[in-house]
Amino acid sequence: MIYYGLINLNIFILITYCNCYKYKLSVIIPVYKAESWLRECMDSIINQTLKEMQVICVNDESPDNSLDILLEYAKKDKRITVLSIKHSGISESRNQGLKLVEGEFIGFVDDDDFIDKYHFEKMYEFAKKDDIDLLAIKEKKFYDGTPRERFINHSIIYTDSKKYDIDHHFIHLQNENWNKLYKTKIIKDNGIFFEPGIGGEDINFNFKYYPFVKTYKWINSESYYFRKKKKLYGKDYYFKYNRIFFQSIADFYKKIKFNKNDPLRCFEMMVSSYRRLIPNLVKFRLNHEYIKNFFVSLEQLNVYNQTILNKSDKHIKKLFNYINNEYVNNILKSKKINNKKKEL
Repeated sequence: MIYYGLINLNIFILITYCNCYKYKLSVIIPVYKAESWLRECMDSIINQTLKEMQVICVNDESPDNSLDILLEYAKKDKRITVLSIKHSGISESRNQGLKLVEGEFIGFVDDDDFIDKYHFEKMYEFAKKDDIDLLAIKEKKFYDGTPRERFINHSIIYTDSKKYDIDHHFIHLQNENWNKLYKTKIIKDNGIFFEPGIGGEDINFNFKYYPFVKTYKWINSESYYFRKKKKLYGKDYYFKYNRIFFQSIADFYKKIKFNKNDPLRCFEMMVSSYRRLIPNLVKFRLNHEYIKNFFVSLEQLNVYNQTILNKSDKHIKKLFNYINNEYVNNILKSKKINNKKKEL
């Protein structure tokens, strides 16, 4: 009896310490006003060659027929879970989806896009091969209204790449979530989430995830079809709440003690997150209030000094000096304007 009990105990320990997941992958699809494209999206999901996949569709109180379409697909495919929430935006939709994840990896698909049938099978295969923490794949962009047959009637060649150390490479990674595969364990263990009510929520999420990434891969295969539509938001959408954007990242870095354990990397990621939020610094010449929000968050982390700046990657150093000069110039310009007003 004792011997039998030890066997059971060993089995229990083995199960506890191995990361056992019900699915290989969970895909989260936030849905809002998508009835025009949703069937195309869902067809591409359910026809994936990767069958061990959980599909989480979050209906963000869509006012059209999106929910009816989702329920129709859920009746036909038991892998699909439909969750309806009060209208809260894409960040909260994804956060609610994250709570239901039972897959080893997490992928995202937007409700107006679709994917090649081998997309997730290949991504999972490449990620597992070298125990990759983050995998990114190339997308094919097309304008809304383009006949689907024009660009999908060809075989996509999936070519594995070598694994890279994340050091400095996060500077060049794309902002989006839908072209990446994330490890569920990293997200769950560290409480990584989407910040509601801001522009650039995808960048914000990524820069909470990047501190835990040791290796990543970039796959140069256009297997994600991204629909380009008329922009709903102008640049103000991204900059209006940038104080919350930076504060959210700074608070998260303090929570995980990133600023104390690795101040150099923390500084580099804060600067890089600014660069990713504002992709063209010359085009978007912001007033000093925007830039001030970045410096306020940076000061709270206490990771900036000349020693850290000197150790930084050359691209980070150049970028920071540019931001700092812009900030100083804008402050001086603002002071001159205020002085002239006083003189009048």
